[in-house]
Amino acid sequence: MDARPSDIIGDTAEAGFVTEFDAIPGFWSYLSGLERNDLIAELIQNDLDQGATCTEISFERNHLICEGNGKPVDSDGWKRLRSILGAGDKVPAKRNRFGVKNHGLKTAFTIGDEVRLMSASQAIVQTLYKNGPSEPPYPAASDFPTNDPQAPANGCRVIVHYRDTDLEPSQGEAFKLRAANAKEIEALFRSACESIPEQFAGIVSPEITPNYEIVLRHWRLGEARFLFSCGKPHKIAKRIEIFRRRCAVSGTASSLPEPLDERAARRLVPLQGRLKERAADFFRRGSRIYVEASWPIDKRGRPKVGTGRFRYPIGYPANSREAYTAHSAYFNAPFASDNKRHGPIRSDAAFDKLLAACESLLVDVLACHIIPRSGVDGLLPLVPNSDVDTGDETVRPLLARLAKRGALPVLNWRDATKLALKSKKQTKETVARRLARRPGSKEAKRYRFVVPAATWEKSTVHPTLSLLCPRSEKQLDPRVHRDIVRLLEDGKTPGFLEDFVTFDELMRMMYSAG
Repeated sequence: MDARPSDIIGDTAEAGFVTEFDAIPGFWSYLSGLERNDLIAELIQNDLDQGATCTEISFERNHLICEGNGKPVDSDGWKRLRSILGAGDKVPAKRNRFGVKNHGLKTAFTIGDEVRLMSASQAIVQTLYKNGPSEPPYPAASDFPTNDPQAPANGCRVIVHYRDTDLEPSQGEAFKLRAANAKEIEALFRSACESIPEQFAGIVSPEITPNYEIVLRHWRLGEARFLFSCGKPHKIAKRIEIFRRRCAVSGTASSLPEPLDERAARRLVPLQGRLKERAADFFRRGSRIYVEASWPIDKRGRPKVGTGRFRYPIGYPANSREAYTAHSAYFNAPFASDNKRHGPIRSDAAFDKLLAACESLLVDVLACHIIPRSGVDGLLPLVPNSDVDTGDETVRPLLARLAKRGALPVLNWRDATKLALKSKKQTKETVARRLARRPGSKEAKRYRFVVPAATWEKSTVHPTLSLLCPRSEKQLDPRVHRDIVRLLEDGKTPGFLEDFVTFDELMRMMYSAG
């Protein structure tokens, strides 16, 4: 006779359970997936969690030093540092901070075998050679922090000596941690300099951290300074605030990136579900949290095309495809990140709600403020990212919402004619003048706007069709970015044939016949 499920459960319960985890092979496997280029972001994130306003990282000839001016490590922090990996059960996890998994500092092992963290006149060491460098590698950490007169009283100092020989663990899958030679350290410095303005722009906020400075130094290549700042927010609509954000770049290092300038809009939304437990204080305002949409601007403050990414508020790496928003706007919210922090976890329960809140904010601020002020340039935050396969599908519903609200930049027939006449031959000007003398169309206005585009050129407004378009209809401004025109013209964007329609050569013949 087969045993009943209740009998099996009862027998198992009597036998008892144990929780065992062969951690060392798993630790090596985790290290094998880390990337050196993530080290700088993780070091700065640790300083942000300590309330710092400045992080200085020096690439010396034989070692790296990172120092922030935040709060000293507290008792729970020392407990986390004593744990070689992980937090949240036996070790208290950070609460309401950006890093809660106790994973970030491990990226230091991509360049060295030992990490020494110093704070509050004490120090603790995490090492890959518990039994000494002459024995096989085995990860471990100091049992408790020791007194160190060289440790800063405030803030944190991290020291990592570069690995000079390859490391090959004897446990777990076969892999190698490479030595960090001078060329690789130089590449790490240059990569960090290039990515810092865009990756860390989101860390400054009007109330929490209005200014932050990141300084990178290399013993041979020079110094790079990045000063982030943001202006005071001002209200532009119900529950929507907008402010400007900058990153000034200076230093002696060569090939420094361009300064960053962007406009950011934010709105408070309810704090619900798991976000009540994990949302960082950076986003919290009582029982609500801020979500933010931002976009790059030129010197005159007008939007320009960018490469939008998610932020949490640190931006994800530039080479991560999971980090793209699929258009030119950036979304900043308490997104849950994957273990490598290369992108948001899209299957996370809160992701869809946060994404929807950011998209709704973007549409609202474009409709009520940016497009009325900047005209056709106001649509540039929605230009789809050509490097993302889902760019068109992501942007279409946002354009449809703008079209439904009548928020897209349009012109009447006379203004459209003036644009069509520019740089055209005299014969076309004569035709246009004759058309202009004709009586106004008796046709009732059918659409919010039409797109005069020829079937053989679907990404631009055709000047001749613009002239022949019924004067009762508003026309899409022909200066709109060609990728936006393409999405409105191809018939796949929601609202086509209802809120807007193309006026191609076939439609022109129908109107003429009528």
